[in-house]
Amino acid sequence: MISYFSDPYDSIRTFELLRRRMNQALREASADVAPRAASWPRASLRDDGAALVLEAEVPGMTEAELEVSATRESLTIKGERKEAAPEGSYSAHRRERGLIKFARSVALPVKIEVDGVSARVRDGILTVTMPKHADATPRSITVTSAAKAEAKA
Repeated sequence: MISYFSDPYDSIRTFELLRRRMNQALREASADVAPRAASWPRASLRDDGAALVLEAEVPGMTEAELEVSATRESLTIKGERKEAAPEGSYSAHRRERGLIKFARSVALPVKIEVDGVSARVRDGILTVTMPKHADATPRSITVTSAAKAEAKA
């Protein structure tokens, strides 16, 4: 019999090694279960000047399975795909596509006009366009010299 522990009388070292191996086993098991909740769906947020555009990966989901809601400072994407069982009796030999349920909120860097938000899904990419609030759009300010300002006065 092979012993995994170097000194059976050193209980602290024995339990430390056991704890490390259990942590490693749990990390490996949880990595195979499902995508990480905090990072799914993967998304990119960009500023197009007058609007913010969020693109999120939602492969295999339809518009009926997605829900998008927005406030002035955040955007929330929710989705749920239920299992579609074929008619009649069947047995699954392998099941990798099943129920998916997620919700992800993104804090926005500027305020948006909630009434102007639009969303569309195409080829597994959800695109949400959010026009910026009037206070958030940059304004051009003309710079004048002090001499010109005094001459006008």
